[in-house]
Amino acid sequence: MKKLLAAVLSAAILAAGTAGCSSKTQQPAPTGSPGQTLEGETKKQKDGDKAQASGEKEIVEFWYHAADEKTNEIYEGLFEEFNRSQDLYEARYTGFANKDFPDKFAMAIATDTMPNVVSLGFSNVMTYVAQDALVDINRYFEEWEDKDKIVPSMVSTLKDLAGGPLYGVPYNYNQDISWYNTKFFEENHLEVPRTQKEFLALCEKYANPDAGTYFFSLRGAKPYDNLLGWIFTWADGGGYGGSYFDENGTCIINKPEFVEALDVYASIYKNGWVSGDCVNNNFNEMVAEFGSQTAMYIMHNSSSKSSHLNNLGDGNFGVSRALANEEGRYYTSAIQSQLYAVTNTKGPDGDYAGAFELIKFLSSAEVIEEICQKTGRIPVNQDNYDDPWFVEDKYMPLYQEIITDENFVQIQNPYWLTTYFNFINTDMTADFQAVLLGEMTSQEALDKWAEFLTKEQAAYESSK
Repeated sequence: MKKLLAAVLSAAILAAGTAGCSSKTQQPAPTGSPGQTLEGETKKQKDGDKAQASGEKEIVEFWYHAADEKTNEIYEGLFEEFNRSQDLYEARYTGFANKDFPDKFAMAIATDTMPNVVSLGFSNVMTYVAQDALVDINRYFEEWEDKDKIVPSMVSTLKDLAGGPLYGVPYNYNQDISWYNTKFFEENHLEVPRTQKEFLALCEKYANPDAGTYFFSLRGAKPYDNLLGWIFTWADGGGYGGSYFDENGTCIINKPEFVEALDVYASIYKNGWVSGDCVNNNFNEMVAEFGSQTAMYIMHNSSSKSSHLNNLGDGNFGVSRALANEEGRYYTSAIQSQLYAVTNTKGPDGDYAGAFELIKFLSSAEVIEEICQKTGRIPVNQDNYDDPWFVEDKYMPLYQEIITDENFVQIQNPYWLTTYFNFINTDMTADFQAVLLGEMTSQEALDKWAEFLTKEQAAYESSK
C-alpha cells in the first residue's frame, strides 16, 4: 500500500472540517454445517430465496465484533427501529466480546454459517479477504445516494488496502489518547503529563504497592496500540517517521532506539510501578483498575469513554493527548476506521441488497450520532460534523485538534499484510509478556518481530 495512512486520514478530517426485532446478545450463530446443494447454493441461501418468494421477510443476521453491555443496548434498540421502518427485512443482532469474536467468526467461516453482515476493525480486513469471507460491495456503494457523505479518503484507504475492491463501509474511528482521574490530579495539584519522561516520574512517585494503588495501569495482553505508540514516540520513528520499513523494505523496529524504548516501557512493570496483574491485563482489566481507582492514568483510545462513565461518572475523568517525546512529537497507532462488511454467503455474484440496506441504515448520520455520542467514537459521516452534539462535545474538538497537529504522527501499521492481525494479537502479546517477566530481552523480541515483518513485506511486494 503506497499511500500513507496519516496523510489520508488527516486529509479526511481536514476535508470534513471544511466541507418487531429478534436480537441476540453474546450468543454465537448456529454452528451446524448447512451443507451444499447440487447447484452450489447453501441451505441458508435457498431458505432465504424461498422466504422472499413466499412474501416473508428476508432475514439479515448481523454480528458486532466488540460488544459490551452499552453497545448491546444501543444496537438492540437500533435493530428494533430498523425492523419497524420497513417490511422487506428482519435484521437480527448478535454481539460478541472483542476477545471472542475472532474465534467465533473463524468457526463460522469454516462451517459456512457466517452471518450476512459483520462489523470489523480495519486491521483484520485483509485476513478475512484472504479467507474469501467478505464480498466486494463496490457496486452497491456506488449506487448509494449518500455515499459521498462518508469521508471519501476513508473509503479510498480501504480500496487502496485491497488493491481496488471495497470490502466495507467505514462508520467511525478511534483516536489514541490518555485518560486520567481528575480528582486525583486536583487533590495532588498535578499537571497532566505531556511527555514520556514526565509520565515516568509520576509512575515512580505514586506507585504504592502496600496500599495497592498506582499511577498507571499497563496493558500486558494485546498491548499493540499502547506499546507501538510508546516505542515509536520514544524512538522518534527511528528516522523513518511512522513507517515500519526503510527504503529497502527492511523492518526498522529492532534499531537501538526502539530497543531502548521497549526497555524503558518494560521497566515500569519490572520496577513495581504498576500492579503485578498488569502482565495479564487486557482491556477489561485495565479499565477496571482505572475505574476502581487502583490506577489514575491509562493509555487507550476514545472508545473507552462509556466504560469510564459507568465506572467513575461524568466529570471524574479527563482526556489528554498521547504522551510526547522530548522533541514534542507523539506517534499513535489506532486511527483506523471500523467498518460494516458483507460476508460471502451467496458467492461473488449473489444478491446482497438486503445486507447493504442494513449497512446503509447503520451508516446514516442519525444512527451514527447515537452510536458515537454514547461510545466516544468519532464519526466518518460528514453530516455529523455540524451537529450540535459534535460541536459542543467536550472530547471531539480535542480529537480534531490532534489530527491536524503538526507534532502528531500516525504510525503506518502494515495492515496490507494478511498475517499482521494475527501477529499483533498472538506473537506480540506472548513476546511482550516474556519481556515483562524477564524471559526474553527487548532486543530478542524486536529482532524476532523485525525479521518476521521484513519477510512478510518482501512476500507482499513480490506478489504485486
